[in-house]
Amino acid sequence: MDAWWPLIGGVMLASLLVVGGGTLLAGDLVRVSRWRRRVVGRAAKGSATGIGRWRQLCIGLLTTWGRRAAPSATEGESTALRFLTAGLRSRNAPLVFYGTKVLGATGCPLALFVLLQLVMDSPWWSNLFIAAGASFAGWYGPDVWLRYRTASRQQQIVEGFPAALDLLVVCVEAGLSLDVALNRVAHEMARMHRELSQDLEVLCVEIRSGRSRQDAFRRAAQRMQVEEVHAFMAVVIQTERFGTSIGQALRIHAEGLRNRQDLRATEIASQLPVKLLFPLIFFIFPGLFVILLGPAVIRGLRLLSDAVAP
Repeated sequence: MDAWWPLIGGVMLASLLVVGGGTLLAGDLVRVSRWRRRVVGRAAKGSATGIGRWRQLCIGLLTTWGRRAAPSATEGESTALRFLTAGLRSRNAPLVFYGTKVLGATGCPLALFVLLQLVMDSPWWSNLFIAAGASFAGWYGPDVWLRYRTASRQQQIVEGFPAALDLLVVCVEAGLSLDVALNRVAHEMARMHRELSQDLEVLCVEIRSGRSRQDAFRRAAQRMQVEEVHAFMAVVIQTERFGTSIGQALRIHAEGLRNRQDLRATEIASQLPVKLLFPLIFFIFPGLFVILLGPAVIRGLRLLSDAVAP
């Protein structure tokens, strides 16, 4: 039995290397192809590579499986809003997501059960019990990833929104209309804060397509699910409704947002000593005690042993 542990460790290490390397390679290939399409300006329809064909095949299979596990029509709007908040605007994104859940719930336990049967001497029912746990992990793993992606995207929007609001104030006070100023801000923020720029571009497209400004702003606030954006949209809607100066309202709101960010930074800084207390006690102080008191303790023990020795 002990001879199997190096083999198990090697298989797990090789699996991690293959999965990690494949993920990095696929990400690099997708990034290179995206930049190539931007440089060329158009995508050739008849020049699909082998990776593209495999990708389309996998997406097709996941979409087919996802149709069986997708929520009902009554929950479709809330489900679509979840993916819009996470930045997944593709129409097939919910189906691919639920197809991934089905694949994880069926493929992970099957692969783990076969691996345990090959390398372990335990009975099959115990391996089946462990595989059942892997089924739960495969089903709820995509949900954890979606929550992490949503939280990360909202954090990036929060970090970039004050700068975008300041730029919007400058554009409005320079004489631009609100729609043109939003389009300008979305274009200028594309390199620094891509997520916020994408949402602002969608907002500008909805306004240009004929949707009312109040409805477009409400939909943008629902997509982002960020408190700062909700407050900004409310200020713009109320300003348009009562006919007050949009530049002055935006400047006051930008100052309040900056003050709120300063207070939040102060709060985080005040929590730092408490958070550093436990690492200091358990990791840094023992090392300092050993370095400072260790030589004195050793010398004292030597003197004591010399004095006690006959």
